[in-house]
Amino acid sequence: MRESRAQGDSMGPEVARGRRVGVALGAAIASAVAILPAMAADQRHTIDASRVLDAGPLPGTPVELVLTPTPADPTPLVERSQWVFDLRWDRGDVFLLAVSPLELKAPQPTPRAMGRFALELFEGPALIERVRFDFPLLGPPEPADGGWGARPSFSPKLRTRVGVVFPATARGTRLELWDRASSRRWSLPWPPPPAATPGDGGAG
Repeated sequence: MRESRAQGDSMGPEVARGRRVGVALGAAIASAVAILPAMAADQRHTIDASRVLDAGPLPGTPVELVLTPTPADPTPLVERSQWVFDLRWDRGDVFLLAVSPLELKAPQPTPRAMGRFALELFEGPALIERVRFDFPLLGPPEPADGGWGARPSFSPKLRTRVGVVFPATARGTRLELWDRASSRRWSLPWPPPPAATPGDGGAG
């Protein structure tokens, strides 16, 4: 009896340790079982690559086109011969004073610039050339305001003049002067006459 009691006392600590290990292992298995469904749920979420890549939509995605009422500048014409349109702004109206020829040393493309006004050459409905420019001292139109906050404007009474160089191409059927600020258009002779008489009227 003493020997069996001694053996039981010696086995007590080992059994206790085995029970603690079993409890810890069971808790670990239960945690793993709880984590697996969450991992599976995360794998079901997909990433929309089109919102991540800065290079644009994925291949095959329809491209959204934005249409603007103003066509882009056409490919510049390359000419050696040019026309110089002598234009005058007179209190809100445009006058063609003269058209004179100009010969360059070599053919060159029409330069591109910014400006409120533009000479536009059409061939049928197609725009084939555009030259932008500004009249000296003429700023953009200002909204009407009769209050004290209105800034003084000299545009209504301004008279100014500019020479616009335009390629003397054999192409084109219609030339127009366009005020982009007011959307007004004036017709100009095309092709220009050999020598224009100094202005006795508007641009047309």
